Amino acid sequence: MNSLLIAVAGIAIVVALLGYLRWRQSHGSCANCGSPSKFGYSHEPESKAEDIVKLCLTCLAAKMKDAYERYEGRALVIQPTAGFPCYVYQASGKWADSGIAKELDSMFSGTDKGCNRCGSKAHYFWVTSNGLNASNLEDVLSYGLQETLLRWGNARPVPLCAGCCVESVTKTIADRDLRFLEVCSPRFGDGFVVPIGY
Repeated sequence: MNSLLIAVAGIAIVVALLGYLRWRQSHGSCANCGSPSKFGYSHEPESKAEDIVKLCLTCLAAKMKDAYERYEGRALVIQPTAGFPCYVYQASGKWADSGIAKELDSMFSGTDKGCNRCGSKAHYFWVTSNGLNASNLEDVLSYGLQETLLRWGNARPVPLCAGCCVESVTKTIADRDLRFLEVCSPRFGDGFVVPIGY
């Protein structure tokens, strides 16, 4: 009887272990630390699958912090939200005729404000994303913040430094338990970071 219990217990452990390994393989492991991964990180949006590195939230935050600190341009950062597979930087030149790009020009002109939280040099403007979803993202891009996000109950964008901006992004991701197939940070020129689907 005892040998039967031991055999059943052994089978249960093997089944549980196989289930865990299958789950971990399907979700991937962080390329840096081996933890389960919920994110893909790339150097530019719409990267090929082989150019997207799987990361956990801790390693993603470190990668973003480094990139956000090295970035010399200015970017609007729209709070990440559910319902989008990607959270990526878009250069405003790619969207030159859009309402959001035109607003960015006026938002960025003559601004030397310090970070709203710590007073450090600010390269970013943070805006919350209440009301944003996959069906109205195109309106945000086409018509800009004034006609969309700010009318949907979001406060005006606030200037943030790299550290405080990345902290806001990663806190939102953790609080909302978000997952993104692709995340990329600002790299050159002025632009915006937005939840998006291709």
